[in-house]
Amino acid sequence: MHARVVKKILLGVIAMLLVLISVFATPMSIVAASISEESGSLDYSKTNVLDDLRHCTINGKPFNVADFPYDESKDIQVISFVEYCYSYKANQRDNYGLYVYIYNPKGLDLSKSQNFNKIQMAISFNGEGKPNDYYKFPLEFCSRVENGDYRNLFYKFKVVDKEVNGTHFADRVNSNERKYYVSGIELATYLSDNATDYPVGGTYVFTGYAKGYGPDPLASSTLDCDIEFLETISLNVKHTFYRSMTSALGAGHQNQLDTVYFSVPKRYISNYGSLQRIKAEWYEYKTNKILVTTNSDLHSAVISNLGKTTAKKYYSGQDYFYYYERLDTDYGLLLDPNDGGGQRSARWSWNVGSNYLVTECEPALFYSFKVSNIDEYDPYADITEIGGVQSNALYDWIKAYNKSYRKGTLPIKDGNISADLFTDDIDESRKLDTAYGKIQKGYSYYDFDADVDLQVLNSWSSTSPSFWDNWLNFGLGAAFSGGPNEESKTVAPIYILKDSDLTGTKEEIAERLLVNVSDVDSIKAEYKDAVTVNSISDEEKVVVLFRFATSDYYSQKVDTYIDDGGFLWADKVVEDESYIAQESIFFNFDIIQLTFHRDGVYTVIPVVSSPIDIVNDITPPTDHSEDAWWKILIAILILILLVYLLWPVLPYVIKLIASIFKWIIKIIVFPFKALGKAFKKARDKPKEPEEPNNNTQ
Repeated sequence: MHARVVKKILLGVIAMLLVLISVFATPMSIVAASISEESGSLDYSKTNVLDDLRHCTINGKPFNVADFPYDESKDIQVISFVEYCYSYKANQRDNYGLYVYIYNPKGLDLSKSQNFNKIQMAISFNGEGKPNDYYKFPLEFCSRVENGDYRNLFYKFKVVDKEVNGTHFADRVNSNERKYYVSGIELATYLSDNATDYPVGGTYVFTGYAKGYGPDPLASSTLDCDIEFLETISLNVKHTFYRSMTSALGAGHQNQLDTVYFSVPKRYISNYGSLQRIKAEWYEYKTNKILVTTNSDLHSAVISNLGKTTAKKYYSGQDYFYYYERLDTDYGLLLDPNDGGGQRSARWSWNVGSNYLVTECEPALFYSFKVSNIDEYDPYADITEIGGVQSNALYDWIKAYNKSYRKGTLPIKDGNISADLFTDDIDESRKLDTAYGKIQKGYSYYDFDADVDLQVLNSWSSTSPSFWDNWLNFGLGAAFSGGPNEESKTVAPIYILKDSDLTGTKEEIAERLLVNVSDVDSIKAEYKDAVTVNSISDEEKVVVLFRFATSDYYSQKVDTYIDDGGFLWADKVVEDESYIAQESIFFNFDIIQLTFHRDGVYTVIPVVSSPIDIVNDITPPTDHSEDAWWKILIAILILILLVYLLWPVLPYVIKLIASIFKWIIKIIVFPFKALGKAFKKARDKPKEPEEPNNNTQ
């Protein structure tokens, strides 16, 4: 008992120390820095990084390269943040800029791309002057130590002064005390997929002016810099996803819910209240159709013709359709082919020549994956065993594709990802443009509220489909059964895990939390680590599920078309060996800030979190066509039974129906007969004799 009390007291002391450290301590990456008087005529973006640092004061003493050795155990640090040539006069800000100096102890070869390298800074403030919104600004590479004993040890970047909400850096500071709130800096090495976010956690406070930029143009430089602690939260973000079995959009469609999860120290909730909002940014795109097939010849044919198209438009006399001139292969694809009479048609096709009219034009394919077999979608099955494509395989394909660039490239990464791989827009249901952010094709950002921004997964049954709706989408069996039955789901975007959420089988947990069954073990491990205090440097945390996107996943069977080279339409169509799919992809997903709420007070804490790319598995179509075969059989048996029971009186019933039908015909025909008789009587009426003509000539 005594040991337990001592343990509780010790844990309490540890918790208090952690709180004190978070409030009063200065992170190791924050160092005081100021630049000595410089001439305002310099193009400061072009000066050498090492020359600049030799004019800097760091931690109260002149810069000394000996204080910054190579060290494999240390991470990148910001050692100097410089405000250059600020003036309170707008017409004297031509040389004004913010510069960041990096100490790179591992000597990493850092990328120079602004698509990767960014710095997160505050852009707006509440009535008390505290930051309430943050933004990631690109970093323009200026210089580095190129060679010699200090190669790659120091880098210099300029912060790109982008206009945000109608303001620039100079508009967001007080001229007498310019505060720049910097939470973290993202830097990437060459050949890496994403940047790494390094904590800064400092507020750089500049007072005074450089020579020639203050109110007295003749005064010497009075520029000075102090650094204050800025509280940040570091997150290790992981991803999972969930797919429903149906969607309100009908056959081939499923709801896809994307979720990230991470741990947050519990003291933030104790100090500031419940987690109310999460702001994130990402680049959102929708893939073009992805082919998955078991047919090796078809796969080879598509690989040989990636990105190629010969589509032509055709007017049928009523509407426009599309057909294709054949590519150099005998293989093609058909979705819902119709072979009945005249010109054949399909909802979608690839490489079937002018034999088929196509209502949806997708003239080229940009993806093809070969699998050993294809089964129906099972959310709890192994992806590869049911004929799916794992996310890493799709991600590698996107990065490696280089066959066509008709639409250019995406404005991310190293600028090498072909835009041909993606559609011209995202799901219409995904688009948002409000005061809290904008979701669109490409760069998107949004500040999600726990109570407002609910994620809704509408099922097929929620649309109250008619008999014909079910038949057209899922077949005759679904028409009799009422269609596939699945409940719609509505979930909060922000959810804190509890012990009870993780009880039961993996399947039960996955369905309860709306996550992928293969990620359940990882989520359980995250939770166990969060609630367990392992050492003095550790603390209790909570695990947050952040459900940020509900999109449309499309997966539909397609038939293989094989041209046998025979007379006219001699070709072969093979079923059940291919399907096509489409999904939403989220590049550079990055959490910007967390907002806590208590008693009407909102506290915004900036986040240090490395961006991730979210590419989900491709899974085969769901199959609802045989859900009610037994109901069809029962309906047929009931019909046969009714005929059998009514057989003795059936002749009389038929005679009665015929008699009724005969009288209906008579009633319908009667007015026409009467009218006919009237015309006939008028026609047969004898003409009156003409009066004799008594005129003589």
